[in-house]
Amino acid sequence: MNGNTNEIRPEEFYKKLLDYRQQEGLATSHMGIRVTDAAPGWARGEMNFEKYHLNPIGSVHGGVIFFLADSVGGTAACTRGSVVTTSNGMIHYLKPAINPKKLIAEAEEIKAGKNILIYDVYIRTEDDTLIAKATMEYYSMHKSIL
Repeated sequence: MNGNTNEIRPEEFYKKLLDYRQQEGLATSHMGIRVTDAAPGWARGEMNFEKYHLNPIGSVHGGVIFFLADSVGGTAACTRGSVVTTSNGMIHYLKPAINPKKLIAEAEEIKAGKNILIYDVYIRTEDDTLIAKATMEYYSMHKSIL
């Protein structure tokens, strides 16, 4: 980890990271996204389905799915210890998410460079149906996350 994060135990760091990424009043809390777990280069999060997530055809809006992918991918990038900002993202929508109970996203690290961090993010429904796969790129701000 970068910055001052070496001074705290890893389990404390991940708890503080999850708290930091889920502050009340931020966009993720308004969308109902909860990042549930994180480890080096990895994160997992979920979002319960709400009617306001729908698009006009009755499936979860693609922007909502992308929002979830970016939020969980960004958390995975932050596990490296630095504040990041999204620099690029690409998503493939594989199946419509029609009335899921929950969407679950899992981010896996592809590259953790000095400046650029890249993650594949898989979005599934509660019954493990893969609905989308995103590749997200983040730029390190070289500022300690905590």
